[in-house]
Amino acid sequence: MKRLIALLAMTLLAAPLLAEDEYNTVREFRNKVFAIQNRDARTIAASVKLLGSGFKGADLSVNQELRTITVRDFPENLAAMEDAIKRLDQPAAPVPDMQLRISVLIGSKTPLPNASIPEELAPVVKQLETTLRYAHYGLMTTTVHRTKVGTGIEGSGVAEPTLLGVKAEQSRPIFYTYHLRGITLNTPADRASIAIDNFAFSMRVPLDVGNGSIQYQSVGFETPVAVKEGEKVVIGTTTMFDKALIVVVTATVNR
Repeated sequence: MKRLIALLAMTLLAAPLLAEDEYNTVREFRNKVFAIQNRDARTIAASVKLLGSGFKGADLSVNQELRTITVRDFPENLAAMEDAIKRLDQPAAPVPDMQLRISVLIGSKTPLPNASIPEELAPVVKQLETTLRYAHYGLMTTTVHRTKVGTGIEGSGVAEPTLLGVKAEQSRPIFYTYHLRGITLNTPADRASIAIDNFAFSMRVPLDVGNGSIQYQSVGFETPVAVKEGEKVVIGTTTMFDKALIVVVTATVNR
């Protein structure tokens, strides 16, 4: 009698499991192809994958070339994925271009030959005259770069030795390089601002070490930068002989 009761109990416990298993195998999968219009198909697929049933036989595949996601699953899972894809596959917000004007000024206690200052930098020079000990200024170079958020900028050139007051080493070129890394943009309603994680400027200067030998010495600086649109910001200064190198950055956002 006890054995009969035990067998009956095992049968009753197994009955729901068998019924559920039969339900899952009887239900039919459906297939659907989703065309991705605006975003990366792999990114969308990774986001909606967990909405699948996970049952054996269900599948999801991505065709990157055709920009499609093909799903085999139960109808309610397909419906959930379709709704999610509609919300995720939206055009990305346009990323505005930024224009950065990088100017290098020379400051000197004595007059600089053939030196000139462009009109737009005259207010900067006037401010420098009150804060630095140099009475004379000239423009060494100005470069303009267009870039976007997340990218970087690199530049290089050769300085005019006479402007820097180099005499014995005038026949030797004076090289300068700079780079900007980690550029981000904040666009509030009033005025945009640009943040630069790392701005590095370096100049290689020839020095006479005697016996007709020349060695190059590097001078420069490295610093983070924050620039508001339209402002002319003095990024940094460094000295070379009796001169100063002053780097000024102006930012413009092209919306």
